[in-house]
Amino acid sequence: MTLRQFGLSLLLSVTAALAFAQPAKSPEELLERSKQAFASKDARAYRSLVVLSRESDWPAAEAEFRRNAQQPLRSAKLLPLSAYQANYDRAVKRGMKTGMQDQGWVELEFEPVTQPGGLIEKSSMVLIFGRKDGGYFLGS
Repeated sequence: MTLRQFGLSLLLSVTAALAFAQPAKSPEELLERSKQAFASKDARAYRSLVVLSRESDWPAAEAEFRRNAQQPLRSAKLLPLSAYQANYDRAVKRGMKTGMQDQGWVELEFEPVTQPGGLIEKSSMVLIFGRKDGGYFLGS
């Protein structure tokens, strides 16, 4: 690699890091950046999109990300808060606090995996999203 190629590579890395350091400006940008994080299996990019109410929840959230990121993403969509209203209401009654103004859900579906014996395992992930400090973030 030449010095010029190295410099260009470094500049692109810094630019990408700065882009992920900024909060998403819209739910659609949050969805797109979530898809990119899963496609590239980039736990650091994913972590920049997530707000957790307790720091101790990071190991579990990161483990779930890494497990799901092993499969290609099949679909990703934004859903209104009402899509999982009953689950949301139960979680709030049990004391859930997301640390943001909850607005809806990001629903991610991954390609199915065929297990030995022909069993097909499906995997999906539903994350709450909301607004905090002028940006949009995922919760868990």
